[in-house]
Amino acid sequence: ITATREEVCACRPGYSGPYCSIAPEAECYDNKGTDYRGVVNTTVSGNRCLPWNSDLLHDELHMGTVERATLRGLGEHSYCRNPDGDKMPWCYTLNDRAISWENCDVPSCVMRLSSSRRVVQVPQPPPPPNVLPDTNQTSDAKPAKKPVCGKRHKKRISVAKGRILGGSSALPGTHPWMAALYIGDDSFCAGTLVSSCWVVSAAHCFFRSPLVSKIRVILGQQKFNVTTSDTTTFGVEKYIFPDRFSVFNPTLHDIVLVKLKKQDGHCVKRTQFIRPICLPDKAMTFPDYYCCQITGWGHMHEKANKYSNLQEAGVRIFPFERCIQPEVYGNHVTSNMVCAGTDRCVDACQGDSGGPLACVKDDVSFLYGVISWGDGCGKTGKPGVYTKVVSYVNWINTIIKRKPKSR
Repeated sequence: ITATREEVCACRPGYSGPYCSIAPEAECYDNKGTDYRGVVNTTVSGNRCLPWNSDLLHDELHMGTVERATLRGLGEHSYCRNPDGDKMPWCYTLNDRAISWENCDVPSCVMRLSSSRRVVQVPQPPPPPNVLPDTNQTSDAKPAKKPVCGKRHKKRISVAKGRILGGSSALPGTHPWMAALYIGDDSFCAGTLVSSCWVVSAAHCFFRSPLVSKIRVILGQQKFNVTTSDTTTFGVEKYIFPDRFSVFNPTLHDIVLVKLKKQDGHCVKRTQFIRPICLPDKAMTFPDYYCCQITGWGHMHEKANKYSNLQEAGVRIFPFERCIQPEVYGNHVTSNMVCAGTDRCVDACQGDSGGPLACVKDDVSFLYGVISWGDGCGKTGKPGVYTKVVSYVNWINTIIKRKPKSR
């Protein structure tokens, strides 16, 4: 003000808040909504959003500075935002006492304008369905050959380096290859989607030779035995053991291929919650103490009787020489197995059988192991034992790429 020589700061028209980062009049979002600064704070399912500065999000959100958070529209509020460039504004929510996330109940400005003006659009030819190929190969249509496997939908934003996952609830979409296998009336195992129609699991889950009509596979599942609009349920056409597997020694060659029944002529349609993991090359190895991830709905501790939200934990690959020591597992561990665990008592447990040991290379996840067996849950010095997938990858590829016999 010239008369008093005072500096007066004010937000530009339409914005408010301590950092001028809120636009109360914004009723819709443009493009993907990365610049949306409105005040909607509910999701498409009606859940309330958590404040972005909530203590509950300490492990999910780490922006470093107020300035960085403000640039992405975050702050001491619970309004919907899109700080990671997803398809639309979203927010974190609390679902059954577990941190989750959902897209928000905010309309697109384009859709809103089209509806109000009744714009007649010229029909365009429909795009090809987003269906995964039956094999693990990438599409030839794109010269860049980006992998259609092993890419997860991340919702942990700028997580601080060094964070170790130790049995925390997984956010939706972070393990889109997870399969839940319900076998008979009371048996359950996990599995891993490796192509459109095939799931890899543990052979010992099937050692009683269950009827395929008694097996169902759910993809996209977050909470045990709960289906939502994001899940897809399949029947099973068949399951195949390696030739060397024997029910009399089920820890050896403990791997099985499960073929899904097609629906309307195809199996899996790729979504942000359902997509396959990559199979490793036969020569692929990860060094000792490399940190990988295990996931599953298993018991929280030995002899527990309740299942849970999908859990995730970081484990390190044990040296083979250490795993075959007499005080660990001795000659029960073979070269077709890999051991992994941590000194923090993080381990796979009952109910997780058949799930993945997933190792990341160049931001792509590979199925390095199948959860098989161990001595209890999380016992010190007793790592989990996993079927080493690279020992069977030629067999897997031969099966899933085999052309059906003509009738």
